[in-house]
Amino acid sequence: MQTSVAVPDPSVHVVPRLSWRRLLVLAALADMVVILVVAAVLSDLEAAAVGVGFIAGSVLLRWRTGLAGRILLGLLFVDVLAWMALGALTNIGAGEAVGAVVVPAVLSGISVTGLIATVAAGRRTAAWMPGAAVALGAAVVAAAAMATVITPPGSAAAADVSIVSEDVAFDAAALDVEAGEVTIELTNRDLFWHTFTVDELGVDLAVPVNGGRQVTFDARPGTYRFYCRIPGHETRMAGTLTVR
Repeated sequence: MQTSVAVPDPSVHVVPRLSWRRLLVLAALADMVVILVVAAVLSDLEAAAVGVGFIAGSVLLRWRTGLAGRILLGLLFVDVLAWMALGALTNIGAGEAVGAVVVPAVLSGISVTGLIATVAAGRRTAAWMPGAAVALGAAVVAAAAMATVITPPGSAAAADVSIVSEDVAFDAAALDVEAGEVTIELTNRDLFWHTFTVDELGVDLAVPVNGGRQVTFDARPGTYRFYCRIPGHETRMAGTLTVR
């Protein structure tokens, strides 16, 4: 008795099924590439560290059950989504240019998709569900792009002092202003948020990626310390505000 063995027809192209695990890997790769490119363009060491974190998480996915990789990537997706989604929304509300919304919106969409894949990885679900997660991520980006088009550009008054945050540092460590009503403008050229905070004067200005924001306050003569209150930033981002 002879047993026939089915030979695959090489002319038939089999499309690989998009599983949750495959989607997780693709989302991690996409976030990693975007963040590392932005880090290189902006010379942003903090963003580079996050990009390296995605590399480490992707490597850990191949170790044993991959649970350690899923946990690390999940935490990274949550972190990026929290900062980028809020950044995109506030930049839209402030009427920033499209360029100030594109990067946080893209990272938000990818991270939404990646977070869903992280939670669902290892589960058996309908074949269309991973594709739906991708569609949801794309919808986030599309909604941000549409909102940018219909939001009128914001207007700002002339500032008494303008400072820039770049590579987790302010471009000035000493500021001098006249007593009275003072307007400070902060432009953030890093991927993640920064603040201009002066506790004694009740000033706490938060600025997302590619954003420019102003704060106006009354200042009496004296010397005050300003800093960025984002955890881990204060050691590199601090200075002195002198009011004469």
